[in-house]
Amino acid sequence: MNLRNIILALLILLAFTLLFTTEGTSQTRLVVKSARAGTSYYALAMGMAKVIMTVPGIEASVEESLGSVANVKEARTRSNFIFTSTSDLIAQSLKKTKPFEEGGFERIRTLWSIPGVTVHMVVREDSGVKTIRDLQGKRYIAGGIGTSTERLTKLILKVYGLEGKVDLPAVDLKEGVDAVVNRRAVGFTTGSPYPTPMVMEITATTSIRLLEMDEEEYKKLVEADPTYSMTVIPGGTYKGVNSDVKTVASPVLTYTTEDLPEEVAYKITKAFWENKKIMADAHAIGKGIDIKGVKYGIAKVHPGALRYYKEVGVEVPASMK
Repeated sequence: MNLRNIILALLILLAFTLLFTTEGTSQTRLVVKSARAGTSYYALAMGMAKVIMTVPGIEASVEESLGSVANVKEARTRSNFIFTSTSDLIAQSLKKTKPFEEGGFERIRTLWSIPGVTVHMVVREDSGVKTIRDLQGKRYIAGGIGTSTERLTKLILKVYGLEGKVDLPAVDLKEGVDAVVNRRAVGFTTGSPYPTPMVMEITATTSIRLLEMDEEEYKKLVEADPTYSMTVIPGGTYKGVNSDVKTVASPVLTYTTEDLPEEVAYKITKAFWENKKIMADAHAIGKGIDIKGVKYGIAKVHPGALRYYKEVGVEVPASMK
């Protein structure tokens, strides 16, 4: 064999080596989308990415989000997409109700639960606002633009008969918090497991009050949207708030779409529940994840995730299979 043929043979061998090496080490790349950077849910998303990457052959990156509404809307068209949302928005998307009239959300599939949203209606103590009804005529930040918190705040005001009677500027929640500190608004709503850093931060410089949900209005709220539940923020959770505060909460789960390969969904679901310490290390609220919470997902459970739940004996509602 002459030198030319030897070189040609070596090049062919190298090409095959590179081909099979590439195939053998090909990566599945997933995007995890949760919330704005700096929030507890963004920290959990970072934890989820770490958990997912414990599975060989899978890479995960985290994208900052404008909120759950934006996450759900992106699920119409994206692939290898993992996102978080409250259950009420998933229910709305499947019914094609506002803001999801365009449809196409049947492809959403449930993966696992994470700690839910607890509504904090925060007002300055010196604002004179002592009840939700006292917000009438006041400037109040309903939550981040396009978030489930903003939607829920508006629904709460509606059941109190305050629709159109409260000044609700459309601003980013961070701007809203600054407005409260600088007395340009009486308060704001944030949805997050407690204790939420945003509320703890404001109590360092400003005395606050948490507004309570009344039983009668809560019943009206549940009639409008049964995905919400009553919960209590214990007294002492925040500086200056010494009594228990009755409020509402909404389940939050992690979702994907039906085109995620079954084996990938199985492996990442298994990894998530077998690496709970990573989630607890990502943020303190990660200690509260509960595998049984998958039943609040509304959307059908992804077949890969369902296989794992069957293996570990977790019951999934028939409507989600």
